[in-house]
Amino acid sequence: MAKYYEVVVFPANTKKSKIKRLKVPKVLVWLVLVILPSFFAASGYVMWHYESNEQACKRLSKEVAVYKTQVNSLEKEVRLAQNQVAKVRELDEKLRVIANLKPSYQTGENMWGVGGIPEDFTSQKDMVSTLSPNEAERIRQLHYDLFRLEKLSKFEQKSLKELHDKLISRKNLLESTPSIRPAYGYETSGFGYRISPFTGHKQFHEGLDIANRVGTPVIAPANGVVAFAGRKDGFGNLIIIDHGHGITTRYGHLSKILVKVGQHVKRGEKIGEIGNTGRSTGPHLHYEVHVNGVPVNPERYILN
Repeated sequence: MAKYYEVVVFPANTKKSKIKRLKVPKVLVWLVLVILPSFFAASGYVMWHYESNEQACKRLSKEVAVYKTQVNSLEKEVRLAQNQVAKVRELDEKLRVIANLKPSYQTGENMWGVGGIPEDFTSQKDMVSTLSPNEAERIRQLHYDLFRLEKLSKFEQKSLKELHDKLISRKNLLESTPSIRPAYGYETSGFGYRISPFTGHKQFHEGLDIANRVGTPVIAPANGVVAFAGRKDGFGNLIIIDHGHGITTRYGHLSKILVKVGQHVKRGEKIGEIGNTGRSTGPHLHYEVHVNGVPVNPERYILN
C-alpha cells in the first residue's frame, strides 16, 4: 500500500507554468483531518467558556458590591441596636436603685459577659473563605455581634419583666397601704392607754377618734375590699376593709354605710358618714388599723 498521496497542481496558465506533482504523506493528511477540527472545537469551547466566566465574574462583582452595601448597612443597624440596649440597661439599673432593688447582675444571669460562637457560625466558613481576610473578619465579627445582641436582648427583657413585676407589686402595696385621713374633724382620743369614759378605769384604746358633725363624709384611706359592713357590738355601724398584705382598717359609730361586702373601693372613695351609733358619747369616727391582726397606731398611716 502506498504511503503517500500524490497531489497534482494545475497552474492557471499551462503554457507558462508546468504541472506540479506533490507527494504528501498519508499520516500527515490524517493528522490534519483529525487535529484541525479538534483544534477549532477546542478553541471554540475555550472562547465560550471564557465569555461565560467573564459574564459570571461581572455578575459576581455586582453581587459582591450589593453584599458589601448590605453588610455596611447591617453593621450600622447593629451598632444602633447595641446603643439602644445599653441605654435600656442603664435605665434598668437606675430604676432598680430608685426602687431599692438589687442590680440585675446579682441574679446570677449576667449576660454582659457573653462568650462563645453561635452554633451555625461554622457553617459560614465556606462562604467567608471566598472573601478577603478583612471582609471575612467583618463577617465573623458581625455574626458574633448579632449573636451577643440577641442574648443581651433576651436577658434585658427578662430583667425588665422582673423589674416591672416588682414595681407593680410595690405599686399595689402603696395603693393598698392606708395613707390619708379617713375623715376631717377633731382628734379627741388617740391610740394607747386612756381612762375609759364609761368605766373610769385605765383601758387600751386600739384606734383613733375623730369628732365631727353627723353626716361628715368618711373615705377609704387606701384601695381594698369591703370585708364587713353592718352593726357590731359597741362599734355600732361598722365597716371593715381588707387592703391585702395583712392590712385591714375599721370604721365605727357610723350614721350611714354606703358600701357592701365584697365591694372594691379606691383611696379617697366615700364609704360612709360619721355618726353616733353603738357605744359612743358623741358624734365621731372610731378608726383602727390592723397589721396581721394586731392593732397599730393609725397616726403612722396618716400623711396628710
